[in-house]
Amino acid sequence: MTSAVTVQRHRPEDREPLLERYAEVFGEGLAQSSRERWKWQYEANPASLDGPEIWVAREGPEILGQYASMPVILWWGDREVRSSWGMDVFVTAAARGKGVGAKLFTAWADHVEVALGLGLTPSSYGLFKKLGYEDVGPVPFYRKILDGTAVAQRRLGPIAGRLAGPLITLAGYVLAPERPADSGDVTVESVETFGPEYDGLWEQARPSYAMCVRRDTAYLRWKYVDCPHRSYLIHEARRGGQLAGFAVSRIEDYRGLRLGWLIDAFARGDDESAFSALVGAVVASFRSQAVARAQAFSMHGGLARVLRGWGFTPGPSPMQFCVHVRQPAPSVLGRQEAWHVVFGDSDMDR
Repeated sequence: MTSAVTVQRHRPEDREPLLERYAEVFGEGLAQSSRERWKWQYEANPASLDGPEIWVAREGPEILGQYASMPVILWWGDREVRSSWGMDVFVTAAARGKGVGAKLFTAWADHVEVALGLGLTPSSYGLFKKLGYEDVGPVPFYRKILDGTAVAQRRLGPIAGRLAGPLITLAGYVLAPERPADSGDVTVESVETFGPEYDGLWEQARPSYAMCVRRDTAYLRWKYVDCPHRSYLIHEARRGGQLAGFAVSRIEDYRGLRLGWLIDAFARGDDESAFSALVGAVVASFRSQAVARAQAFSMHGGLARVLRGWGFTPGPSPMQFCVHVRQPAPSVLGRQEAWHVVFGDSDMDR
C-alpha cells in the first residue's frame, strides 16, 4: 500500500475532506475548533506566502493523513531562514504502521531550512528521533505559587486546604524568595497592540539570540492581537522612552484553579533589566486578578534566571522539542541557552 502513497501540498478542495478525517481521528469538537481558527491559522499568517503549508498523504483519491505546519521566519545563528513549526499531524487508522507518517514528516522537513517540532505526542516524538531529528527538549517549565490556600484547596479539599494554605505560601517565600534583578530605569505599561517600533526592536535584538522566531510587528499582531480564540494582555517595556521589550500573558480557570500564563517575553537576550521589569509587571497583574499559580516555559538562559529571581521554580516539562536542519549548524545547536522558545511559540497555546 505505501508504495502507492503520494504526498502533495494542500489544495483548496482538500479543506473539508481533511476536516472530516480530522474529526474521525480527534473528534468533532476539535475539528470544529480547527474550522473556526482556519483562516487565522493558515491564511492570515504573515509568513504564509502561498497558502496553507499543509502536506496531504493520499492513496489514489483517498486521504490518509496530513501534516500541517505554521511557517515562520527564523533567526538562526547569524541570518534569517525559512522555517516552520509542525502542528496538526494525523494518519487514519487504516493507514497506521505503513510508513505514511514518515512520508509526511519528510515532505514537511524538506520544504524548509529548519523544521521545528514542539510539544510532541509520544508517537510523534518517537518518529522524530527515528528519523534523525535533533532532540533539544524538553523546554524548561517554571511555576510560582501566588495563593497557597487556593492551590492547597484544589489538591486537599476546602477544609484541609484552608489549614495547609498558609504553610504552602510561607514555604514558597522561604524556598523561592523574590530576589529580582534590578530593573534600573525601565518602565512598563500595558498596551493594546504592537506598533511599528517593534520592527526596529526585532532588528536590534535578534543578534543577541542563537535561535528565535522573528518577532516583528506583523507577526506579533497576527499572533497575539488578531488571534480569534485567545485574549492576551500586552506589557511594554521602555527605557528612556525607547522600546526595550514586551511580555504577553493571559489568565485561565483550569480545573478549579486560576492560572496565569506568561506566554511570551522578549527583549535583547542580555537585557535582564528589561526582562525583570516585564516579569515583575506580569506577576503584579496576576496578583491583582487573584491568580493562584503563575506558569511559564522558557528555553533562554537569561529569561530563566529572571524567572528564578522572581521566585519561579522549575517543574517537570511535557514540552518535548526536536529540530531538523538541512545544513550542519554546530554553532547554533551548541548554544541552546541562547535559544528563545516559550509557550507562545508554535500553536502550544491553542
